[in-house]
This record gives sequence, structure tokens and C-alpha cells, in this order.
Amino acid sequence: MPYFSCGENNIFFEDIGSGVPIVFVHPPAMGRKVFYYQKKLSKHFRVLLPDLRGHGDTTGPAGKVSIPGLAGEIKSLLDFLGIERAAVCGYSSGGIVAQEFALQNPDRTLALILSGGFPQVMSPAFKYEHLIGMYLVKYAPGFLRYIIATSHTDNKELRDDILHHMEKADRKTWFDFYAQSLRYSCLDRLHNLQAPLLLLYGSRDIVNQHVRAYKMHTNCQIAIISKVSHQLPTKKWELFNQLITGFLSEKVLAD
Repeated sequence: MPYFSCGENNIFFEDIGSGVPIVFVHPPAMGRKVFYYQKKLSKHFRVLLPDLRGHGDTTGPAGKVSIPGLAGEIKSLLDFLGIERAAVCGYSSGGIVAQEFALQNPDRTLALILSGGFPQVMSPAFKYEHLIGMYLVKYAPGFLRYIIATSHTDNKELRDDILHHMEKADRKTWFDFYAQSLRYSCLDRLHNLQAPLLLLYGSRDIVNQHVRAYKMHTNCQIAIISKVSHQLPTKKWELFNQLITGFLSEKVLAD
């Protein structure tokens, strides 16, 4: 089975395809199943899909959750596979893990792709969204799992797969991931990002307000996808995959 040891945890991951490696980093509770449609990118790239500690099929004590610690798991995955450099794509709060990895390991980062990314929670609405999520993790986790899974896809088989995978998540890890996301900030370090940066947002997503900070502090490419909110990897997966392919072809493969 595709596991590697990271501290006391055995991190589960999928490794599909060949070529330039892309690590996809999931948000709280969802695990790697949210990137079902990104497996299609394995026609052109080496797609790596880990379940971070406390998620999915990863085993062992989740322990204390920190964004630098989760970013360290991405580095450990690359070390285990003998991969010197990789592109990293983070979705939602998985994006802060991807950012932290890129900031800690500029020499290991070929490119950084953020879907619904943010350097810190900057709007009241987004703050309340985190707080509501933390409340529901404590008092109504089944309801929250159902809301998240159904909001991502109308495909019943995929919805049930995501829902079942979310049931495996450690609730304390889920809560702590939200809490760490709420407190995280790399705003004062954004200018240190060296890798090519692609930002992907839905036109209806409140998180797209954060694009201003990236414009101010980084040299980035931005794509705003119409008629969708936050769930780009599943709701607009064809365009999402096309944008990633084009970006990496221009910024990585062309070099």
C-alpha cells in the first residue's frame, strides 16, 4: 500500500502518472477524494494525492495540528519519493499549507497553484464561515459533512465517496485545521514567494476578495471562473484542469 512514515503517522497517498509532479493539498476533513477529477491530469503529469495527518486513510495519532507541520508532510512525501522539486496545488485552506510549503522550501517548489487561496482570513464573512464550521464540527459534524459533500458535486457516486472519506477524519484535527486556518497569516512573507503563482477563484466566491493582497505583494497570474463559487476542483474541473495544464506548460515545461 502507498504509505510513508512521518513521525508516528503513516501517511497514505496516491501516485498516478509520470512527468512533472504535482502535489494536491486538500482542505480540512475532505482528504484526497476532493481531487477525483484531477486524476485526469495524470495523462500529462505525475499526480500526488496525500491524505494529511488525521484525514482519510492516513493512520496514527493526529497529534497537534499546525500549518508548518502539515507543510512538512508535503516535504516528507517528496523526500520519500526522491522528488527534488514539484508543483504544489492547494484548495481552500489546503492552500495555506501549500503556501507555507513554498515559503519554507523555495528550492523544492516548481510552481504554486491556489484554488480559493488566501494569505490570511481578511473579511468578516470569511471569518464567520470559519467560526460556523468550527461550531458544526463540535456539535453537528454529520450535518456539516453532508453540506460539504453535496455542495461539491451532483454526482451521487462521488458525493457518497467524499462523504464516506470525510467520516474517517479525526474531529479534533478537523476543528484544529479550521482554527489554524483562521489564525494563519503569511501576508508579511508573500513577497518572498519565488515560484510562479497561479490563483484560481470562482466569481461567486467571497474568498476572491483576497486577490488584492496577492496583486500587491506577488507577481501572479489570476483566473476568475464565472458562474461558480468555491468548489472549482469538482464543479468546474475541466476548466480547472485546463488552466493548470496551460500554466505549468508555460511556466515549467517551457523552461
